[in-house]
This record gives sequence, structure tokens and C-alpha cells, in this order.
Amino acid sequence: MNKITDWQLYCILILLTMPVALLEQPHRLIQIAYNNAWLTFIPVFLTGAGLVKIYDLIIKKSREPFPVLLDEHLGRIIGRILGSIYIFIFLLTCAFNLRLFLEFMKMMVMPLTPLSIFIGAILLVGFIVIKTGLAGVARSSEYLALWGLVFILLVLIALIGNFHLERIYPIGYINFKNYSQGVFAATLILGKMMPILTLAFFLADKKKATGVMFKVLLTYVSLLAFTAFAIIVILGTYPALNYVFPTFNMIRLVQIGNFLQNLDIVFVAILIQGILGAVLISWWMACFTTQKVFSLKDHRFIAAPTTLIIGVLALIICRNNLEVVIWSLDIMPLVFMLFFIIIPLLICIICLFKPDISALEPADSKEILHSQEAVG
Repeated sequence: MNKITDWQLYCILILLTMPVALLEQPHRLIQIAYNNAWLTFIPVFLTGAGLVKIYDLIIKKSREPFPVLLDEHLGRIIGRILGSIYIFIFLLTCAFNLRLFLEFMKMMVMPLTPLSIFIGAILLVGFIVIKTGLAGVARSSEYLALWGLVFILLVLIALIGNFHLERIYPIGYINFKNYSQGVFAATLILGKMMPILTLAFFLADKKKATGVMFKVLLTYVSLLAFTAFAIIVILGTYPALNYVFPTFNMIRLVQIGNFLQNLDIVFVAILIQGILGAVLISWWMACFTTQKVFSLKDHRFIAAPTTLIIGVLALIICRNNLEVVIWSLDIMPLVFMLFFIIIPLLICIICLFKPDISALEPADSKEILHSQEAVG
């Protein structure tokens, strides 16, 4: 059975939550809370911690990883039906992440380049990595997440010289409804950590998954809050409202000293890596879930047929820029809420009435080892 380290799990969860959030979250939150968008992340420490505890309880009360734990807690019939639905949800999430990136490239970087070129390049690399198994996915995530975090941190520090702090005022003048919507929108992205219900079982000690999730929560809140704050004090609230991707417009203003500028091309390169990671992990989850739901021997051969499904979905779910915005603001949040938060919450409630599984019997351990050895 393949094992992953705590650091690899952290990188995987960062790739699931951060790259797409950096593109779409600032625009969404500024639309809701205007110049107070950055303040919506303060309560996310609490709401995110609640979500972490939900996942943590499910992991502690389960003997096997998702989607097999659906059978364990909901019964075989409901578990298999839900597992089949989750296969499509993971593929849809993967396709939407890819389409959002394609729209960004078409609007901001290379408007005349056919979408099929971007789709083909990302899916080809993703297919090669998935064929190597979870070990390849984990190693790729280490590289992709590390470079992305370092670059974003350096860029945000370099932007401090462009701050116009007067643009942040007035602070706190926001009605409760809008503030609640902002907190809700910021929390939804953390639902993308839901694959932890599978990945935690590949740690040497699954109890360490809780600490990793809290580290991801801290990283997410800190970076996204500072990014939203930087956009407001650099671009201004109302100019930022007119940008679909205000993060990219902000990064175009970065200058380090008097000699290093035009870092937007570096941002695009890092973003490509981040989107590749986000697509890759959702894709692997779809393949692994398919293996478990249909009791297949391996998941790696599933990468080939799902490549076509993801590519077609990425093209047909949105016909134009407006539909991409509608999916980002309305449809995908509902998907995340139902499948990544509400259903895990219901499973968590069921788990409350079950004993802790602090240690598995030897027979159970052998059964889990047999069920996971094909993942390599």
C-alpha cells in the first residue's frame, strides 16, 4: 500500500483549494462585500474549523476510505448510488476548474489560441501523472504547491509599495446579510478538502490529517484575506468590480526595485501549475471512486476514458464568458455546498452514534491493505 507524508497531503489540499480561489474568490467577495471583502475571512477561521472537525470525526469513525465509508455508514445501496454520483461530481469539478482556466487564458493572455490546445496539454500531462498512481500525484503536488506558495508570497510582499490605504475606508459598514453571504462564499471553497476522507487513510497515521487540515485552513485564510485586501487598496473597490480576474490585473502592477517588472507572465506559469494540480487531484479522486464503487482491480486504466469526458465537459458546460461567471457565482457553490459540506455533515451526525475506531483488528487491517494495494 502506498503511503503519503503529511507534507504531501498539505500540498495536495493546497492545490485543491488555492489556485482556483485566487482567480475567482476576490471577484466574488468584492461583488458581495465591496471594500470589506477582506473582513469576510475573519469568521472563516471558525466556520472552517467546524468543517475540519466534521471531516475529522468521519475519518476517526470510519474503517475504510471514501467512497467505501459511504457503504459503512449509509448502507450498501445508498452508498453505491451516492458513490456513483460523486464520480460525476469529481469530473464536473475537474472540468469546471479547467474551463475557468481556459476562460482566463482566452480573456487575459492568449485570446487567439484555440481552447483545444490548452485542454490537450493539461489533460496529457494529467493523464501521464495519474497513470503513475497516487505516489506520482503526491510527488507532483509537492513541486506544484511549493513553487506556487513561494511566488504568491513574494508577489504580495512586492505589492506593499503600491498600497493606497485610504481606499479601504469605510471599514465595517456592511449589512449582516451581505457579510454572511461573504463568509459563506469564503467557507465553501474549503469544502474542496473533502478528498481528505480518502487521502487520510494513506497517511502512516490518519489522526495526523486533522493537523494538516488546520494548517491548510490557516494558509487559505491568510493568503486570501491579504489578496483581497491588496486588490482593494491597489486597484480600488469599484475598478475591481469591473474585472473578472482582479488578481491578475493587480499582479500586472508589480515592480521589484526599478528593474524587475511585468511579472504577469510568471504568474501565468505558476497558475498553469496550480490549475494542473487542482485538475489532477479531482481527476484522481474520480478514478479512485470509480474503482471502489464498481469493485475494479485498479484505477489507473480509468484515466483514459475519463480524459475524453473531462475535455468534452470543459467545452460544453459554458458557451461564453457570462456563463462561466454564472457557474462560478451560482451553480458550483451549490454543488460544493451539497456534496462537500451537507452530505459529509449528515454522515458526521450518523457517526456521532458510533464508537471510535482507535485501533483496527488484524483482520480488518489486512482487508484495508488488500483494498488499497492497487492504488500504487
